[in-house]
Amino acid sequence: MPEQTSSEPAPAATPGASQGLRLGSVLGAPVLLAWSWFIAAGVIAVLVSPWVARVRPDLGWLSWVVGLLFSVVLFGSVFLHELAHGVTGRLFGYRVAAIELNVWGGFTRFEPRTEPDSPRAAWVSFTISVIGPVVNLVLGGLGWLVLDALPQGSVPWLLLFGFTFANLILGAINLLPGIPLDGGWALQAVFWRFTGSPYAGTIAAAWFGRLIAVGFVVVALLAPLVQGQRPDLVTVGWTAAIAAMVWFSASDAAKHATQARRVETYDMRRVIQPAIAASWDAPLDSALTYTDPHTGRQPLIVVLDEQGLPNGLVNRQAAAGHAGTGRQVHEFTRPLGPWIGAPADITAPHLLESLTHRPKAAFCLIMQGEALVGFVDLQEFFDELLAH
Repeated sequence: MPEQTSSEPAPAATPGASQGLRLGSVLGAPVLLAWSWFIAAGVIAVLVSPWVARVRPDLGWLSWVVGLLFSVVLFGSVFLHELAHGVTGRLFGYRVAAIELNVWGGFTRFEPRTEPDSPRAAWVSFTISVIGPVVNLVLGGLGWLVLDALPQGSVPWLLLFGFTFANLILGAINLLPGIPLDGGWALQAVFWRFTGSPYAGTIAAAWFGRLIAVGFVVVALLAPLVQGQRPDLVTVGWTAAIAAMVWFSASDAAKHATQARRVETYDMRRVIQPAIAASWDAPLDSALTYTDPHTGRQPLIVVLDEQGLPNGLVNRQAAAGHAGTGRQVHEFTRPLGPWIGAPADITAPHLLESLTHRPKAAFCLIMQGEALVGFVDLQEFFDELLAH
């Protein structure tokens, strides 16, 4: 499944990826085999070997070898699934940061998008998401066509049968419309396309993911009962483990999307204070008595230095006792500190994006054309976002 959270690649590993074996590189990105894969391989061998022993009782202990080979075949299918995501992403101009195979299957991690959110970006995300399951279904179909060409019950037939079954199941399950499955990210892209918000789409698709997680457990429990049988504890156990992974992954995606959604919908007027610019030698009296015509409030006074650049803020408390004395504004300023400029229609996401280039900025000056009209204390802005 494609991983939506991106990170920078590193030579031996990728931030956010599990540590493990580096199998090589593809599409300019490392292919990592997480240590947890060996746990999955052992579990798969335990589950598959009894079936192999029933079909071929003459194999004896070699049925375990076939079970281990099946785990390799299964993860080969997962790799082709992830490779399909990566190739499709590259065709649309994305860079692959890493491909990882792990206990839950795998993921393809892309580097951050540089293009703005748009209908095209939503449909690109949709295409990247669905291509992996489609490749599995195609591989499963091809395996089904070739299956009759091999002697039934032979080891190659058993492995091809496993390959066919695994790909059909991988394709079908991953197309279910709930995050973290590929079908869930495809659904997210559809919501994104029609709501204009990738975060709203993620929240909606994550709820579908939770419903699917519950559905897995319900089916594992009820399907045998409907047939008059008792639920198999092993089947219920691994189904519950998968359901838990789906539930917690969906919840985590929803949590992060909710936080991002708050930023997306945040009203900057909550933290923009009215402000005016005053020249270095402006009379203190006229600056102190000025009232903002839109809010009726006395604005902050940003003092420009002799080169016309913002230099400091007038300390109204210190200046209050000097009205009528003919003093100038620069005599009552405190240093402004690092600042960044922004247009009056700045949004919270765009301000955060701008701050990635000026991470030390402590204040934001809001401009209406050439005129200073507002002031944002960035610490207050961050505190507001967290409390919003």
